[in-house]
Amino acid sequence: MGRVVGYCTPNSNQTLIMRIPKFNLSSSSIRHPILILFIGAALLLIRTWPRLLNPEVWQEDGVVNLPGFLQNSFADIFEPVNGYLILVPKLITMLTASISISQYPLISILIAWGVTLAAFYVIASAPLYLSGGILLAAASLLIPSDPEVFGLPLYTFWWVSLLLFIIIFWDKRSTDWLAGRTVIIFFASLLSPVCLVVLPLIWARAWLLRKYRYEIGLAVFASFCAAVQLWVMWHYPGAVASSAGNINFAAFLQVIPKFLGAYLIGNLQSGWQWQFGIVLLVFFVATIFRNRRSWVLWALVYLWCVAVLMSISRVNIEIIHQALAGPRYFFFPFILQSWFLLQIAFADSSRCVRCGAWLFLLFSVLNALPVLDRKHDNLNWKVHLDSCRQFDHYNLPVHSGGNAALSWNLPMTGQKCAELLAHDSFYRQVGIKSFPYKIIGKSTNDIVTGKIPSLDAVVKSEWSGQDYNSSVAGFSTLPGWRVLGSFLHSEAEAGELILHLHRGEQIWFRSEPKSQKQRIIIDGSNGRYIGALPATSEWVLLEFSNVSLPDEFNVKFIDGGDGWGEWSAIALRESSNGQ
Repeated sequence: MGRVVGYCTPNSNQTLIMRIPKFNLSSSSIRHPILILFIGAALLLIRTWPRLLNPEVWQEDGVVNLPGFLQNSFADIFEPVNGYLILVPKLITMLTASISISQYPLISILIAWGVTLAAFYVIASAPLYLSGGILLAAASLLIPSDPEVFGLPLYTFWWVSLLLFIIIFWDKRSTDWLAGRTVIIFFASLLSPVCLVVLPLIWARAWLLRKYRYEIGLAVFASFCAAVQLWVMWHYPGAVASSAGNINFAAFLQVIPKFLGAYLIGNLQSGWQWQFGIVLLVFFVATIFRNRRSWVLWALVYLWCVAVLMSISRVNIEIIHQALAGPRYFFFPFILQSWFLLQIAFADSSRCVRCGAWLFLLFSVLNALPVLDRKHDNLNWKVHLDSCRQFDHYNLPVHSGGNAALSWNLPMTGQKCAELLAHDSFYRQVGIKSFPYKIIGKSTNDIVTGKIPSLDAVVKSEWSGQDYNSSVAGFSTLPGWRVLGSFLHSEAEAGELILHLHRGEQIWFRSEPKSQKQRIIIDGSNGRYIGALPATSEWVLLEFSNVSLPDEFNVKFIDGGDGWGEWSAIALRESSNGQ
């Protein structure tokens, strides 16, 4: 009985050509670099087009890497993030910030795309013992999880780290890519702890192929790079977190529906994850038994096991979800499952087994359709940079998950923003508008005594309600406060609220995550200021301290929406002596 041959090389396609002559997509079939990159770019565009059309700054890239570079210059490359060295994202941040701060979101995402496509090209064209060629690369972009790690500079470390897996399966007779393998080991090892779990396989390969001296050299170099990463992890406070509570028998049982069942049907019909997970597990076990002499399959099984173990040790398996919570933790396991199925689909001796593998792969692709892309709110990075110059201090919004109401803050001084824009050759100061306010707090603990106006500041009010449901409790429990809101019986109520303010005074504001029809107008400003209000489901403290504002002015709050979540509310003191 034929088996998946673990010793077949990319230069010997007899297994694929003899068994599947009409559908040969091995690495020898599609080699033209332009065609490979075109396919990769098309798939990446399908999955991440919102990030290209509406580029923003995301997560630690905005609140750790960027401020770190602005403060420490290129020395910040040695500063770990969450306990690890992440060399490539740091380099992207530094390069982009050196080119343009106003176009930082677009340029950094374009560079991230370049890194992702480079990884795609290596997977598709490298001389490997893995069957599949460009399908291996395509499967990496078609995994059925939310595209959280696709096309963002911070998450390029996932794509470069993926290339460490490729090193294990490199054709021993290929010396053309020796320098390329060295570069991959260097960059990928200084990105994440993946280098530590791959190292045993690199040494096993070096021992088996010890007559090729360069294999020993690569293993030694990989060990050195892994030692650097381990040293950083060991010395960084809090990097090695306790994970014992996440690893137990119940967690291992949940691997079946969470990683196997979710791969096939989790986004289409989550109620069937256990059943489909068991079927896929049985298929994997059966094919491993049939092809138990294949070191390729055993290596993939080892990598999958450690990838799952790393995921569930990092976070409770009950919390993560391939589409809704921590989809990045499914990145490696899902890709390795697709690669395993591709080996069976191309090389198993049984037509029935091969068809079963193709069927599972088809299910996974169909399962990816509901989570093919991810849309996000527009934070207007450049507009906030323009506004930043008009304040002494300012918080630039940074996306955490795509919802503007849950954005993070990058604190900057107005002077620093002005300096960065002054040296930005891509910046054009034409018809600039700015926000009249800045957000300085998101908790009732941030109240600043003396800057909150009282009800005496109300010039006109058509808001006869409060805010929605019990969210008012944050102020109703504080003596001396009054909430004025447009929500009385439903979101259908609308109207205006006019306040007389002094520059520097603060207003507590709340809405729902939708705020397209909620806006403000500064009387007499002739359209100088941006009238958008923040989308927020919690109370935020707005400070009207733009230096261009007059000493006293009227601000009109307008609620023009009547759909779900379209309402606004503000909180004021009941009297000028209130605290």
